[in-house]
Amino acid sequence: MASTPTILFADNQADGLSAVANMLDLQFSCSIEQVLTEQDLDASLQNNSVAILVIDIHFGTTDETLTHIASLKKRHPDTVIVPIIPAGRPQLIKQVLDLDLFYFIHRPIDPVETSLALKRAYETLPEAKKATIQPDKPKYEPFHGMIGGSPSIRQLFDLIRRVADDDISTVLIRGESGTGKEMVAKAIHAQSKRRDKNFVPVNCAAIPDDLLESELFGYTKGAFTGATANKPGRIQYADQGTLFLDEIGDMKSALQAKLLRVIQEKEFEPVGAFKSIPVNTRILAATHCDLEQMVREGRFREDLYYRLSVVPLHIPPLRERPEDIPLLIDAFFAKHAENRGRERFTMSPRALAAICHYEWRGNVRELENLIQHMTILYSGRMVELHDLPEKFHSVDIPPEVENVVAQDASLEQGNSEPIQPAALQQVAWDTGTVDFNMLINDFETQLIVQALKFTEGNKKEAARLLNLKRTTLLEKIKKKDIDGDWEK
Repeated sequence: MASTPTILFADNQADGLSAVANMLDLQFSCSIEQVLTEQDLDASLQNNSVAILVIDIHFGTTDETLTHIASLKKRHPDTVIVPIIPAGRPQLIKQVLDLDLFYFIHRPIDPVETSLALKRAYETLPEAKKATIQPDKPKYEPFHGMIGGSPSIRQLFDLIRRVADDDISTVLIRGESGTGKEMVAKAIHAQSKRRDKNFVPVNCAAIPDDLLESELFGYTKGAFTGATANKPGRIQYADQGTLFLDEIGDMKSALQAKLLRVIQEKEFEPVGAFKSIPVNTRILAATHCDLEQMVREGRFREDLYYRLSVVPLHIPPLRERPEDIPLLIDAFFAKHAENRGRERFTMSPRALAAICHYEWRGNVRELENLIQHMTILYSGRMVELHDLPEKFHSVDIPPEVENVVAQDASLEQGNSEPIQPAALQQVAWDTGTVDFNMLINDFETQLIVQALKFTEGNKKEAARLLNLKRTTLLEKIKKKDIDGDWEK
């Protein structure tokens, strides 16, 4: 191999590794590589520069006793080993913990779980190897103000470059509200040969229908009451430049027909004029609507739709690229703290996990609003889950990520081992039948009491640990009359 990595993946399966590698490469200042054979793994480990080894338990074997991982741990004590184990296999978790390996990740691989696990694994490294990895040092360059390193967003950046090279064809930008459709349009203009001419944005949903026509096409003197002079429209103002029509789906049918003529004939008629004016304007359009459905329903012209979508671009929603969230948090903090003189806040693993797995219906815009909020309120301190708005408290964090979060919280509180679930007492089967409901009730009570002890009575956090709604936990506490039992 050309170089020996400091974080090495020994795994011959590809699922999830691309997203994980991109996320880690942006968060850690080190080399991230993957080996596919035992020979390459041995070669990498021999020169003693692998700081963290992430290895599938089946790498090079079908055995599930983890004896090969135990051997690697013995031969390379300065390398932190993080096994990859299949989800839903508690017996394997026990084997991992028996080897004093307190960090593991699950397959299917989750980028957030892996990031949290490796950040904590970093803390256990010997100082000599810890110096080779510097967490939280993003290695990215914003692309015309857009931030991200995930495969989907990098693919979008590449498409923008290619689309910009052809400065004639129309482009239809699709994306949910808050994904940054206007930023994509500006990036296309800035990358194109038209960059020195005007970029003219028009929000079709923000201008009343009776005014939009004159705003776009302009009008002549006397065209209507109050038209005391000729006024050029935004199409003419964008001549030789770029016209960006945001929320094109809200444009009424009559205007759609006039816009189609601009695209086809490269000319337009101002309101009240009888002579067409030639124009060389590149048109970019954007929408969060399903235009195909609108065409089927007769609410959008089919011919205009095909003219607009010569080159369709899709902006992925934030929930589909959670690996970009830490980068966006850093960028938004720098943006909003610079003028306020605020100290940087940090985030607990549980808070970060909740943010990364939140649905983000408002996408990047919603995330920026949250970071601005936290910059003002939590400067210089750790942001915990309970500091976040209420909507984050009920976020469903995947069990495998929750496992890493629980381990992290346990170590933060000074425990040498991660929290373990309550054990079901041994049932005396030889006495005859058992009271199934009573046993289940007792076990449920044990779990609730243990969770409340672990969170020092914080019921919101206990509900999060138990994967229950807070109201459900409160009902169970009241029904079982165990309020305060965790303090005993």
